[in-house]
Amino acid sequence: MQKAADDLMGASSEVVQGCLNTPNLLRDLILQLIKDFQTAQIPLPLDAEVAYSFEGLCEHLVQVIELHLDKGGTLKNLLNRVDLTEKQIRKMIPNQLNAHLRSLAELIIKRELQKVVIRYWYRQTSENS
Repeated sequence: MQKAADDLMGASSEVVQGCLNTPNLLRDLILQLIKDFQTAQIPLPLDAEVAYSFEGLCEHLVQVIELHLDKGGTLKNLLNRVDLTEKQIRKMIPNQLNAHLRSLAELIIKRELQKVVIRYWYRQTSENS
């Protein structure tokens, strides 16, 4: 499970969608996204009871981020809260972050899903001990 969590950052859309088809993972991912966006002071109107697709989540995040940037906001707090490294961002988005919001949304979802999967893995490990 730990290896699977590590591989999520480079995973295809299909692999991520497979994870999202697991109801508890999707719910916990949405709750994690809401929490981290709120901490970065960016409202994220998602419903933890809705079965979002990976594509749907990406589109939703792009809209929210665009609106935030249009209002003069920055992404520094969000990127720090999500815990995306500069190396991860540069690898996926070599220039002009604002021009590649779709790629950024994918990175955010994958990193947040990675957090959720790691939490599950540690929970299962401690329950089996």
